[in-house]
Amino acid sequence: MQPRNFTLEIKHYVAILAIVSLGFLSLIGISLAEEYAGHDAHRGHQAHTAAGINVMLHSEPETVQVGTSTKLTFHLTDENGEPVTDLLVHHARVLHILVVSENLGIIGHIHPEDFEDRDVMEELEGRYTVHFTFPAAGRYILAIDVMTADAEFAKYVYVEVEGESKMGEMVRDFRTEKPAFGYTDEGGDRYTKAVSVTDSDSDAAYYVKMDAPDRIKAGESVHIAYHFSRDGKPLTDLVPFLDAPMHFAIVSTRLDGIIHTHGSVPAPHAGHKMMQQRNEHAAHQKPASRGHEHHGGLPDTFGPTVNLMTTFPQSGIYQIFGQLKHEDRIIWLNFMVEVE
Repeated sequence: MQPRNFTLEIKHYVAILAIVSLGFLSLIGISLAEEYAGHDAHRGHQAHTAAGINVMLHSEPETVQVGTSTKLTFHLTDENGEPVTDLLVHHARVLHILVVSENLGIIGHIHPEDFEDRDVMEELEGRYTVHFTFPAAGRYILAIDVMTADAEFAKYVYVEVEGESKMGEMVRDFRTEKPAFGYTDEGGDRYTKAVSVTDSDSDAAYYVKMDAPDRIKAGESVHIAYHFSRDGKPLTDLVPFLDAPMHFAIVSTRLDGIIHTHGSVPAPHAGHKMMQQRNEHAAHQKPASRGHEHHGGLPDTFGPTVNLMTTFPQSGIYQIFGQLKHEDRIIWLNFMVEVE
């Protein structure tokens, strides 16, 4: 009878026990991983990312005609095809739509809250509706800016407008001083009509001087100051518009995106202890897109200067549209710059 090697047998049994234990722990690990994966999937369904949101545009009538009020419905869905309904109010609106013509001569800034037929039940299905009358035939870019609890983002769609009244060629106007025109507020920081850069059909004329660097380089932060006056006197009683001193829509001749950003007032101003607010743009899917700047406290009145901090993503020619408020008038302005 051969003597038994108890030491080897013990090691053998220990090894078997370890393998069984590892298998059991692996099963537990798989179970936990599946559980966390389920949680991740649930979170992914609740919180949307810029890359995961899709926008489909429906228009009534389907063929958009010049001079005809068009119903534009934006259907927002996530990567699973589920409606996006968790939009947050930012700058006083749940969804911002900027409309710019391909000749950079027509601008609009509208929101679902601007219209009496707003359908909240439709919004619970991810459908957000506005109305717009396109004043000239041609191509337009529409930027849809929204914020969820997860992120801010901008999406772009294009609309081809048909009709006899064609938009003109792009005018290169690099003046740094020019008139701007005010349009009577339709109520609650609302103006739903298209504005032309050559339009003087308004009830009050203003004058704006833009101070910008002689050379602007792509990819570098740039500071631009706007100085406002009326009848030769500085305007010191400008008021906030949509929770910001000034809104900007910056578009290049490529028509490849819209930078929707916001101005700031110099600090301190009129006794207010305010820190200078700088625009820090969050990158989005397209190179030309940027995020929003969210301001803290704003003075009740300010002026005559409003500042813009921005970064132009590429070289080229850009139109900088501005929108701000004085008394009951919404002022539109535009300045063109060339970026190296």
